[in-house]
Amino acid sequence: MSNKLLLYNTEIVIEDYSFQLLLNFIQSIRPTTVFILVDSNTKKHCLPILIHNVPILKKSYVFELPPGESMKSLKSVEDICSFLLQHNVDRNSLLINLGGGCICDVGGFVASIIKRGIKFINIPTTLMAQVDAAIGGKVGINFDNNKNQIGVFKNPDFVFVFPSYTHTLSSDHFLFAQAEILKYGLIYDELFWIKVKSHKHNIKSILSQVILKCIKIKLAIVKSDYHDYNKRRKLNFGHSIAHAIESVFLLKKQNVSHGQALSCGLICETFISYKMFKFSDDILNDIVETLLDFFPHLQLAESYDTLLLKYLKNDKKNIQDVYNFTLIKGIGESIVNCKVKDKIIIDSLNYYRKICQI
Repeated sequence: MSNKLLLYNTEIVIEDYSFQLLLNFIQSIRPTTVFILVDSNTKKHCLPILIHNVPILKKSYVFELPPGESMKSLKSVEDICSFLLQHNVDRNSLLINLGGGCICDVGGFVASIIKRGIKFINIPTTLMAQVDAAIGGKVGINFDNNKNQIGVFKNPDFVFVFPSYTHTLSSDHFLFAQAEILKYGLIYDELFWIKVKSHKHNIKSILSQVILKCIKIKLAIVKSDYHDYNKRRKLNFGHSIAHAIESVFLLKKQNVSHGQALSCGLICETFISYKMFKFSDDILNDIVETLLDFFPHLQLAESYDTLLLKYLKNDKKNIQDVYNFTLIKGIGESIVNCKVKDKIIIDSLNYYRKICQI
């Protein structure tokens, strides 16, 4: 199965069987040099598959980063740029980002600034990156434990989604990526929400369909507001609190994946939505029970609440210290730029702890 989509001039290919379209693209641009950015996991599990299927990449220069959110740093940007310059990068070079969301973020950022911009390809290897991070043109890094504070809008020249790369993922990584998938149903399409719910135990049987649907939803939203001032913010549902959780865990040097933090953020922001828009208990319970059925709860100590509010104040959507949340009025109906106060945020965290019996 092959599906092709477009975001402006960026071709996005979802390809189950062949790397031929990727090979065709590389041959069409005739890069002077090719660089491949990996982490230690994708170097081991994904790079051999890529080289086997696209043999012209055997002579590429490979740069390896450690896995995880800590790679999204100024230090990583400096190290990658030094490596590219040592190997004579020029304006006709190509950078291939082979990895999850972190690799696509930092690699896209480097490609947008080195030599004032070189071509880059995203080959997302995680389910989370395939349905979200590799697509849409947001690239950047974290700063001072704050998520995605330094970055630009820059589309890759090509995105190649190979669903079978998800076979290399641990069960936890595959599971928590489904928080992003469920989010798409909550903000945009109730029928999609119902479909994903019904395939909790066999989502792999419809994986390519799910990836395609998520990308189509994301493209529809991004095309309506590329620079993220209004409608694109629908994609941030659950993310304000999730990003704050990630920042606190980074500070505390504790491990939490984006998907795991998002599973908590979706519940908290659903509770805030319920309080602000007064939808029924049945809708609240449907969403919360589904999320708790999918994902194990996150140990979120009450002592973290002050830090969570601190990092929330640095959310990119905020204006003059006023929180701007994306919330839902019901399943499939989202609303952006909602003003939310500290108390209801704390109430949502306490609600999460209560239902999880933390």
